[in-house]
Amino acid sequence: MLELVTPSTDVLRRRDTSRPKSAQLSVPLDFTTLYDTWLEEVTSWLQTLGAPPADIEDLAQEVFLVVRRRLCDFDGRNVAGWLYRISSRQVLQHRRRSWIQSVFTLGSGKDIEEVPDSRAGVEEAFEVQEKRHRLKQIVGKMSEKRRVAFMLFEVEDYTGEEIADMLDVPVNTVWTRLYHARKDFFALLAQQAESRREVT
Repeated sequence: MLELVTPSTDVLRRRDTSRPKSAQLSVPLDFTTLYDTWLEEVTSWLQTLGAPPADIEDLAQEVFLVVRRRLCDFDGRNVAGWLYRISSRQVLQHRRRSWIQSVFTLGSGKDIEEVPDSRAGVEEAFEVQEKRHRLKQIVGKMSEKRRVAFMLFEVEDYTGEEIADMLDVPVNTVWTRLYHARKDFFALLAQQAESRREVT
């Protein structure tokens, strides 16, 4: 009969009885082992959480980028819960970015100058200009610090660490600004939609 290694302070024992017995082994709490052991599970969670199939692989990598960054602060308890929460946040952020990009960009990767000069193309170009104008109006009402963090992260697709380097601030400051900027954005968007309804 196979004996499991007695856990020490640097070893995490997973005891999820719903998982295959082969996965219920002692797992050293280091990044490489976490990645190798949990990648398949994280990928499954991302699918369950409704991530677009084409983006699941990229999202899984983003999850483990967060894991690598935060592993030094993790206490080693409830790895499954920790990874699931990170996965859930990544899917939520992905949805927000996709929604914002679909609302305020062409979505096809084209510049306005590249849109064909047909009636449909002209209408599409006008719609894009209108969406960009709406974005400019909304973010123009945010504080400068929140607006910069929001635009760099949500529209320009920089990482939190890259923004922190650019602005010469701690990365936690970037996340705080983004948190408040998102709240501002959705509140201002709702106000704008209400104003449009009142006009019509």
